[in-house]
This record gives sequence, C-alpha cells and structure tokens, in this order.
Amino acid sequence: MTVSRVKRNARSRAGRMVPGVAAMGVNRAALRNMLAGLCVVTVIAPSVVNAQLLLRRPTPVVKTPTSTDVAPKPDAAPQADSQAPAVPPASEGVTVAPRPFDGAGVTVNQLESVDPDAIGVIATGQGGFAQNLWQGTEWSLVRGLMPRLPAGSPSPVFRDMATRLLVSQASVPVGKPLNASFVALRVDRLLASGDVGNALALLKITPDERRDEVLWRTRIEALFFNSNNSGACKAVRNDTSEYSGLYWSQAQAFCLALSGEHARASLIADLLRERESAVEPLFFAAIDALGGSKGSPAPVLKAPSALHLAMMRAAGFRFPAEIVQTGQASVLRAIALAPNADLDTRLIAAEKAHRIGALSGEEIIRFYLGIPFSKDELNSPITTAEETWSPRTRALLLRAAAAQTVALAKAEVLRRAWELGRERDGYAEIAGASVPIVEKIEPAAELIWFARDVARALFGASRTARGLGWYTVAAADAGRNDEARIAEADLWPLAVLADGEETIPFTVERVRAWFDARRQSDPQSARSNAIAFFTLLEATGRALPAALWQSVLDGPFAAMSPGLNTAWRYRLEGASTGARLGETVLLTVVGAGDSGNGNLSLADAAHAIAALRRLGLKAEASRLAVEAGMAAGL
Repeated sequence: MTVSRVKRNARSRAGRMVPGVAAMGVNRAALRNMLAGLCVVTVIAPSVVNAQLLLRRPTPVVKTPTSTDVAPKPDAAPQADSQAPAVPPASEGVTVAPRPFDGAGVTVNQLESVDPDAIGVIATGQGGFAQNLWQGTEWSLVRGLMPRLPAGSPSPVFRDMATRLLVSQASVPVGKPLNASFVALRVDRLLASGDVGNALALLKITPDERRDEVLWRTRIEALFFNSNNSGACKAVRNDTSEYSGLYWSQAQAFCLALSGEHARASLIADLLRERESAVEPLFFAAIDALGGSKGSPAPVLKAPSALHLAMMRAAGFRFPAEIVQTGQASVLRAIALAPNADLDTRLIAAEKAHRIGALSGEEIIRFYLGIPFSKDELNSPITTAEETWSPRTRALLLRAAAAQTVALAKAEVLRRAWELGRERDGYAEIAGASVPIVEKIEPAAELIWFARDVARALFGASRTARGLGWYTVAAADAGRNDEARIAEADLWPLAVLADGEETIPFTVERVRAWFDARRQSDPQSARSNAIAFFTLLEATGRALPAALWQSVLDGPFAAMSPGLNTAWRYRLEGASTGARLGETVLLTVVGAGDSGNGNLSLADAAHAIAALRRLGLKAEASRLAVEAGMAAGL
C-alpha cells in the first residue's frame, strides 16, 4: 500500500469521527465548518511511519517485456469502466551507480528510481513515438509549450501527432523535478481537445503518487464529459473526504441529489449561497429542479464545466443555442451527443466537433443515421438539399449515401453532395464527414469519373494510402480514357507529395509539363500554385534545377504569407538537427495552433516538413505536404 493511500485511509478514519455531510444527523453549523475547510488532525500510526521509511529505500526496477497486444488507436474513446491498456514503464535510461566493494567479492548496484510520469497508453510498437521521445529537451521548454497545444485542430496530421505525443510511453524531459506532474499536463491537453477516452485511459494507469487534487478533479470532469455520472459520483464520494472547496461541494450536492438525498443536497446549496457570486447560477437552479421544483428556466452559463453540463442533462434543462458559438472541443462533443439540446444545436455542435477532431467520423455518421426525416426527404435527399442547405440537409445527404448498397449509387450521391458543398461554401463540413462512407468504396475503373473527387476528399482527410489507390486507377487508364487522363493530371502533384516511398514516376520534365499545362488552363493561379508545389517538393527531398525555379520567379515576386517568426524556425531546425523528436513535434503542432487558422503557412510548412523528415517521420511529412498543397490550391 502506498503512502498516499495509507494517508487517505487514515484521514477517512479520522473524518468519520467528525459530523458532516457524510454522517447522519448533519447540522448546519457542522456543515458550514466543513465547507470552510475545517482541518482534521490525522494521527499517523508507527506502522505508517515505517512504511514511509521503507518507501525511501531504493527499489530495484525490473524490465518488463513490451506487450504484443494491439492497443487502441489514439483517437479511440474507451468506456470509462473498461480496462485501459496498462503499458508498464520501461527501464531504459535508468543509470546504475556502483557502490564500493564490500570485501565479500560482490559488487552491489543501486538503481535510481524511474519517474512515474514515464507512463503511456501506447508504446513504440503500438503506434507511439520512440522511448527516447524527450531526450535532450529541457523540462522548462516543455512546461511552457505544452499548455499551448491547440484544443482541437482542423488538421488530421497535427491532431494525430499531438495525440501520440501525449499518450506515448516515453522517458520524461531533461531536468523535470520528480514532484512535478507531467501526467497532469498531458491529461489536461487531451481533455481540452475532446479526447475523453485517452484522458481516462491515461488517468487509469497514473501511479498513486501523481494523483493530487487537480488530477482527481480532471478525472471527475472527464467522467462527467463521458456521461458516466455513476463513475464520477463514486469518485466524488471517495475524494470529498480529502478535498474541499467550491467545486467539490457542488459535485457532492449534485451526486446527493442524483441518489435521492435532496434534503442534504439543498442544505449544501443553501450554504453555498453565501458565496453565490463565485458559483454558476445554474448550480442552484439544477439542485432545485432535481428536488422537485418546476418551471424555472436554465440560467445562462458563464464558463460551463463538465459538472454543469451533467447537471443540465440530469435536471432536464435544454442547452442554449449560443453555447456552440464559443464552446471548447469537449463541450462541443458533449452537446452533440446529448439528448437535451435542440436538433439544430446538436447538428452545429457535431459538425464543429468533428471538424477539429473531438468527434470521430463513425460517431457523426451514427448520429446522422438516428435523425428522423420525413418519407419525402428520404426519397429525394438531393432535391431537399438543393432547396435548403443546412447542417440538417447535409446530414440527410450523408445518411442517403450510407444507406446505398451499391458503390455506384453511393458515389453518385457523394459527388453531388460535394458539388453542393463547393457551391454553398460548406465543402469542408460535407467532405470531412463523408470519409467513413468513402473509405468503403473500393477504387475501380468503372468509377473513374469519381476518382478525382474521391481522391481529393481522402487526401484532405489524411487517408493518403486510399487516395493513392484512386490515383493509381486513374493513371492505369490515362492512356485510353479522357476522364482518367484528366483525373491523373489533376491528382499527380498531390500523389507525388503523398508518396513517401517515392514510387510514383517523378521527373523534372513532368514538373515542367505540369506547370505549362496549369498556365494554359488557369493563368491567374498557375504561378502561385507552382511556387507552392516547388517549395513542397524541395521540402520532401526532391531537388529542382535553378532554371525551373527561375521560370516561376520571373516578373513581380508574390511574397509568401508572413507565417511564424524567425525564432520558431530557428528553434525547430535546431531541435530536428539535434535529433530531439518530442521537441520537434511539439514545436510543429504549437506553431500550427499559434498561426491563427490551425494550419502553417506555406513557408512554415516547408520548414516543418524538412524537420520531420530529418527525424525519420517521412509519413507525417508527406501527409503535411499534401495538406499544405491542398491549402495552396493544388
């Protein structure tokens, strides 16, 4: 038993001797004292002291073989009560200090302790980054940059790298104090991005010595976000004997109300009214509603937490429509999945949450399939969407596509849906949500008319292998079919950038021919497209001759977007040339978040691509090159 658990048990035994909310016959004076933070003196038995002394002794670290079990994907959201994949911290990097020879012919080695923050949900063989992820990177830099990781991103590449950075089992940054919690930083960013499943999985394997008040409160918030009221309230009951304050008092009152103990819940609410200005008005309204009061509208939320959203659901309050305008990723996800919001509000929240990665493609399609539509709407989804373009009709189109059993019919619905998206300024929403349906359509010559559109949708969603499959079909038929020739020519730049193995034919002559064709078809954008393509080719390791560059630089030079400052580029280059993997990935993702629109400028993307390639992350570099190319109009 750890010291923290021994202390908690001791405090619990002592706490049971003090009248309070948890005891029968509670009185107002005792409760006010408890809420004010009344200190309970805990006497630690000699056995506890002995346990503490034992824990100070060095503990040998036994290297555990890496599990061969398949871990869940980083974006999976396991149920709160499911068993998290407990990947034991490896003992690499543990130094062995020889002790003086003891005269008996035996040398005794003493192992230094392994930092408990080295835990992770996935290991290297399961999709995680390398064990030496943070080698050479100072803790002060990570502590300053980690909170700036964006809470959700429109870029699948940056989302994937950020998730793997946060859940990988790896050694800790250099100079991290043993009492500083790296786990807390990681869990905070996972929850902020709406990745509740991985946040709970990481919390489940967090050692006892890392479980402080902040981390336990984060765990309870994650459980409430996951609509697991029973699990959250169980944790609240366990923790309110140890922690006090406004949050814990509100959570305790809510859990008491859920269990039918309305008098005790109301008593806590009455006492909290003395500090009413520091408490969301929703708390009092929800406690009253759960106690039987009817007719009171839900007050406006100032800063909604998972606890407040759970209270609104339990009390039957409707989520206000304006909450989706400023809601964070986790809030958007919760509203999209909640039954107590108007359908239009849920649809807007679902589209926004999916766009930044807080809601998976499978989850949004499952949501769409459950929406009630009239018989006329289901019989003519395209006509309905043409008349009214809205989140509801976009859901109708995707439901219609998913319901088709023939690939040709699916393709026809999807192609028209994407056309409407371009016409009505909603392509990103409809294309992104359609990816789970698109992935089930196998590339085929008879669907060559669909190849260009479907490949671009797949490339945009970072499904590069599937996109290359459609390009290959078009390339195989390009000599015999005009549609295939046009599709191949249009997709070739993206296919070259996506092809990390460099198997697609690439020559300077082909680049020059592509540029000449683009100047004939679209003179206004040809030059900017060429600058973007050439820049990304160079960044992915394909050098171009100076004469070809000169052909796009002649005439007035169009300056690239300003991008990030020189300090960012300098630090990124230094991290990548110094083989500091974690620092390179962290700088790349934070830079994208700081850019304002969630994506790097062309010049900054080129620097990031080169940096990732230096560290062997060729697949990530190729995917980023495709994203940057599409953003630049390729």
